[in-house]
Amino acid sequence: MDLDYYLRKDNNNSNLFNPEQGYNFGNMFENLYEPYKRYQPKRLQGRTNQEKSFLELSRIAFAMHEMNLYLDVYPNDRKIQKLFNDYRRMFIDLEEKYEKNYGPLNTCSSTLEKSPFVWVNDKWPWEGGANV
Repeated sequence: MDLDYYLRKDNNNSNLFNPEQGYNFGNMFENLYEPYKRYQPKRLQGRTNQEKSFLELSRIAFAMHEMNLYLDVYPNDRKIQKLFNDYRRMFIDLEEKYEKNYGPLNTCSSTLEKSPFVWVNDKWPWEGGANV
């Protein structure tokens, strides 16, 4: 899955923000977004590779969740259904890459099949370890 395809403004869903914009605005649907006064969302950026990976994963998770909510109301919208599935596959791929490099994100992670759990061997945040 090509992430750049989804980060472009027009991805054949002209009323949708791309995942980065949607995450920043808190809404994937451009026609439903109403800015508060002159508020401009801050453009989020990770400082480390781990933070950048987590932010990318979060953006795709947000977009996927928004499409899921939309499909609850409009379950026959094939275009959004395809987009949801594309985001879902992208999320799974990004999650696997993240966990391979940085460890589990939740207790459902397949990386937890081995013991001891990986976080036992890593530094804790207060010891200078990752703080994501």
